[in-house]
Amino acid sequence: TIMPMFESNIQSGVSSSPVGSPGGAILNRNMIHNKIYTNQLKRICTWNVKTLAQAGKLHCALKEMDRMKISIMGVSEMRWPDASYCDIEEYRVYYSGSTNGKYVHGVGVIMHKSVANHVTNFVPVNERVLLIQINASPVNMNIIQVYAPTTEYSDEHIQEFYNHIDTLIKNLPKHEMLVVMGDFNAKIGKGREGVHVGPHGLGERNERGETFNVFAAEHNLIVLNTFYKLPHRRLYTWTSPRDNGEDTIIRNQIDYILVNKRFRNSFTSVKTYPGADIKSDHNPLVGEYRTKWKKIQKKTIKKHDMRKLKSRIERERISKILNEKCREIEVNMDDTEDKIQSLSKAVEDIKDKFLKTERKQHKSWMTEEILLMMEERRKHKNNVSTYKLLDRDIQRKIREAKQKELDEKCHEIERLQEKYDEFNVHKKVREITGKYKKRTVGKLVNDNGDLIVDQESIKNTWRTYIQNLFFDERGEPPSLETETGPPILVNEVKAAITSLRDGKAPGPDGMQAEFLKLLDEESVKMLSKIFNNIYDSGKVPKDWLISEFIMLPKKQGAKRCGEYRTISLMSHLLKLFLKIIHRRIYRICEERVTDTQFGFMKGVGTRDALFSLQVLFQRCRDMNCNIYTCFIDYQKAFDKIQHQKMMEVLQ
Repeated sequence: TIMPMFESNIQSGVSSSPVGSPGGAILNRNMIHNKIYTNQLKRICTWNVKTLAQAGKLHCALKEMDRMKISIMGVSEMRWPDASYCDIEEYRVYYSGSTNGKYVHGVGVIMHKSVANHVTNFVPVNERVLLIQINASPVNMNIIQVYAPTTEYSDEHIQEFYNHIDTLIKNLPKHEMLVVMGDFNAKIGKGREGVHVGPHGLGERNERGETFNVFAAEHNLIVLNTFYKLPHRRLYTWTSPRDNGEDTIIRNQIDYILVNKRFRNSFTSVKTYPGADIKSDHNPLVGEYRTKWKKIQKKTIKKHDMRKLKSRIERERISKILNEKCREIEVNMDDTEDKIQSLSKAVEDIKDKFLKTERKQHKSWMTEEILLMMEERRKHKNNVSTYKLLDRDIQRKIREAKQKELDEKCHEIERLQEKYDEFNVHKKVREITGKYKKRTVGKLVNDNGDLIVDQESIKNTWRTYIQNLFFDERGEPPSLETETGPPILVNEVKAAITSLRDGKAPGPDGMQAEFLKLLDEESVKMLSKIFNNIYDSGKVPKDWLISEFIMLPKKQGAKRCGEYRTISLMSHLLKLFLKIIHRRIYRICEERVTDTQFGFMKGVGTRDALFSLQVLFQRCRDMNCNIYTCFIDYQKAFDKIQHQKMMEVLQ
């Protein structure tokens, strides 16, 4: 009878389970993933993990998600700073933490990538509240993960916490599914309350529980884990440190999953799993619900390895193909716009074929041995002495594995140094020291300070801001001479190409300066003809009128549009054309500009102006005479300043 049982466990994908646990150790992860995430009935969970900043705890959380067949896990008290998302193994982790770099509080949502592919929006409100929006059927799903202040905090902190959630809910569509879950640090107690609190709660209600009750009633949210008649071990979510399991038993229900009343019947079960283990005094609260994910059309951003062009062989091969394509374009096409579009298409095809980014599988320091030890520790969760011994061994193994990973990275840096690969040397050093720039996710508020949640509203806010930012009130420019200059020479194009800098982000056409530098004499002649046609006709190609805006925060925690720096990515062919025009007019401008112009002039800079001012101040102090200065910082000074009025004011 033993052998058939063993075979049955292997075929089912999990081992035998202890009491209070939905599954045992995972024997085949892919088998479980295929089974869980294609089924209509899904599992969502919220869990106060005490911290995920400690080495090994994130991997332990992923192991438990696999074992309990959970597709979405909300995390309270995550203790990761900043707000962003990252991928690890088959999962994506969204998190929102403190903005001061401290490892305190924090919330997050971990989901399998098959679910993360359907996420349409991620809003990190603060270190206690975040929002995830998922494209689902029949309606979209909104998940708010929270971590409420403990009893140590004042009522003002509690009210502020609920105000943030209120603001989020008010900005969400009423017809969509809303799930609010997390550690509310409130006891709702046993006994029915209206339609939103069921009769199967636990314990007695406290003051914070009354606040929580009012919140649920105001927003018509159903407190799901009070509606299922279950044993006490399936109800309590937190165990007091004073609880010894025998004489003193202090266990409360302070974590909850709430859903708007309309979707109450979507959930079939909500209960805790005390058999799960992540070295926390909280138990995971797991809900089963029915929904389907809808596919969303996402713009795929292609990545190319431009460093491959440093290879002489690769450069010569690509140069040959590109120049042959330029000959075809010159022979077969007459229209200027068609030529530019065909050249951009040729460059894109070359990048896709020869400059593909090789995806390197990140080798995790976590080992199968440590995961098995964690599973063994979980089985002895109720045996304190054995649990501590196993945990001590696990921490030792984690330290050894982390040290081994660090040694391997150091050896890799030494190998890169031997190859004189400075780019990857600095990259690896930044990874080890934690100095590399992390992907950041911001939030946006309107002029009234209200949080903007909807993606379409965010786009409209940015559109309005940029239109107002670049709106020119100066009227028609003064009339200029219409006589054109001499034709653009091939040598002018060559000189402009040489001056272009490598490593710059491309514009909408996807062409970088590195490809322009691969053009031979005949191809450069073709470019000069294209530029002369544009120069003589005055007709600018449509592709050159399109730019992509990138928003970079000027400071940490930027919220308003004005706190971001708008960077415009334009076509490199347009940059090349403008460089030629700039070189032609620069000599004339230089003759007409006065000696007091320091900015954007060769040989001098604004530092020289500041030094001259400093000398002037010192002389005035020595002579005991007054000096009056006016420093003006104009917004968009190149595009919006009315120079004539400015001169009149100064006079």
